Amino acid sequence: MSADDPVPGQKKPPFRSGFVALLGKPNAGKSTLLNALVGTKLAAVSALPQTTRERCAGIYSDDHRQVVFLDLPGLTEPDDRLNECLRANVMEGLEGVDAVLHLVDVADPDPFPAPMLEVIRRVRMPIVLAVNKVDAKRAKTNAGAWAGENMPPELRACYKRLLAISAVERRGTGELIDVLTELLPEGEPLYDPENLTDRDLRFLSQEMIREKLFLHLHEEIPYATVVQVEEFEERSGEKWFISAMIYVERESQKGIVIGRGGETLKKISTAARGEIERLCEAPVFLELRVKVKEKWRRNDGALRQFGFKPPKKRR
Repeated sequence: MSADDPVPGQKKPPFRSGFVALLGKPNAGKSTLLNALVGTKLAAVSALPQTTRERCAGIYSDDHRQVVFLDLPGLTEPDDRLNECLRANVMEGLEGVDAVLHLVDVADPDPFPAPMLEVIRRVRMPIVLAVNKVDAKRAKTNAGAWAGENMPPELRACYKRLLAISAVERRGTGELIDVLTELLPEGEPLYDPENLTDRDLRFLSQEMIREKLFLHLHEEIPYATVVQVEEFEERSGEKWFISAMIYVERESQKGIVIGRGGETLKKISTAARGEIERLCEAPVFLELRVKVKEKWRRNDGALRQFGFKPPKKRR
């Protein structure tokens, strides 16, 4: 008998399915948690904040539930048009979901900044707080005690449950899934149970390239880059062909991405190709090029070209 089988004499629980938005500050661990819950790497992960730029759904399915997690960009106070797009993406992603999972870093000295408080108070669907990064050093962390020390008292009533987890070690993730399941409506699966995401291999390949940019570059450079996969050709019996353009904002940044003798770009390409081949389960020829698109983070036309939806400018 499996853990999902009903106890003899007891009625089988109803199947539940629905959407859960992942909300949090940059670098709270949302993408790491998404990958851990789904059981494979879908979202780009790095130690730098704002690695996530576009919503990506990770789908958890078993015999009695399907939880569709929406990985949203980290919530910050916007300082350019790109970050205004990301904030609008967060607000849009909170609409129409069945529950919200608010992820906070246990060591964050400011876990509830003003922009987050504003959003939390506006959310009308159930919210669960998960205190993340409770690794071996903080294994005894109690979510309620942490909240008592770090959460504004009036905010406590906004949350259905408080949990302590470690996304990296997958500690507490089973209980987290159970808690979220109870907040979902009864209903049939929303996606084929074999699917792990709503995104295609082209998008996921783009994410893996961008992740390697974040990992191999430093300071401001990763934030000035954007990746577009221009060609994605599946070839039966031979290497798939993928061609992607990396855009930067200045000529000096282009030189940094390429590196001396093309060394940096080669490292990025090699690392990304390995991830993409794992995703595609096929050998891949990956072609990366670099091009300057001046001030693209502040230009609405460029942002639309790269798939973002600039919000209306405030008067």
